[in-house]
Amino acid sequence: MIRKTMIIVFLLSFSLGLTAQGKEGTALLDRLNLMFKDLAEKGSGGEAAVVPGLQALLADAKKAKEENRIDAVFFRRYRRILMVLRLMVLEDKQGILSPLIERELGDFVEDVKGERIEMSGEKAIGAVAGSVAVEILDLHLYPERLKAREKLLKEFEKKYGVKK
Repeated sequence: MIRKTMIIVFLLSFSLGLTAQGKEGTALLDRLNLMFKDLAEKGSGGEAAVVPGLQALLADAKKAKEENRIDAVFFRRYRRILMVLRLMVLEDKQGILSPLIERELGDFVEDVKGERIEMSGEKAIGAVAGSVAVEILDLHLYPERLKAREKLLKEFEKKYGVKK
């Protein structure tokens, strides 16, 4: 199941047309995609294979945030992707954490796609993986949306006299 999840996340994120753009946020997203590409190609992907990579990505994101190379919004959303991926590979054989994991994954899917699904059903892994891919795509578009927002605010200011 873990290997299948990684392959789905990798394929969905690349099928959405994600390419390197040279910005810090994009570089973080590209490294995440490459990590899952490598794991999918090797056929590995259990907790032991995934967690060190996620930890390194989070450390790099924290450093980029501290150095103001990414903003707080990007950091929070990126960190949430890493958290979701961590929960997806978390081994919980006794089911102690199942309610927590299902709630968090369900909240993520609902926040990204606007729909709540049953996290214990067959479609759960695909829904979470698809939501991760959509969130990665949205984060790739985030810098352009900031520019568009600034432009729209200026237009509103002219049109309606609204100040920032």
